Amino acid sequence: MHALKNWNQHRIINVLRNRSIEWHFNPPAASHAGGVWERMIRSIRKILRSILGNQLVNDETLLTVITEVEKILNDRPLTRVTNDPNDLDPLTPSQLLLLRPNSSLPSTDLGNLVPYRKRWKQSQYLANVFWKRWLKEYLPILQERQKWFRPKRNVQVGDLVLIVQENVSRGQWPKALIEEVFPDKRRQVHQVVVKTATARMRRDVRKICLLEGAN
Repeated sequence: MHALKNWNQHRIINVLRNRSIEWHFNPPAASHAGGVWERMIRSIRKILRSILGNQLVNDETLLTVITEVEKILNDRPLTRVTNDPNDLDPLTPSQLLLLRPNSSLPSTDLGNLVPYRKRWKQSQYLANVFWKRWLKEYLPILQERQKWFRPKRNVQVGDLVLIVQENVSRGQWPKALIEEVFPDKRRQVHQVVVKTATARMRRDVRKICLLEGAN
């Protein structure tokens, strides 16, 4: 078994080397070095523990919930894809993994299959609860991230941002492009005009978030 483990390890190293892939690990007991993604892992773990703690679910329901959570996380916007000022489609982890957009599960008519319908509704309820809880934790993480840069990075015309708002449907990311900025005497931007797919509006910078991949 030990020889097989070593053989697999050497094979993995060789495959990664041939593809110019190199791993960089955080120091032990230094999770803060991971930045945004370590905060995300902690938030995800906390939310799942909270929503599943008092729920009695079978293996299939749990797997469905975890799959829905995986889709939520992998569909989050990372950065702009093009320089087209009218393009609101961001790059997502799903596109990097699948090389295509990640389509949602089709709606299913379970008819009179009561046990299955009940489990499906339970899994969708838990996925919706996760979405609402995680969105409330993820957006502040992005806002805190902006403070880690020195000097603080002002938002700029052309930035693709997320709009902070409540009651957003699961998997729907309210995106907008910044069209105007209003700096104060110290050249710090506090208000912006943003353009969504359907409207143009003025927002406080505390109500928008730069994407994870913004410089």
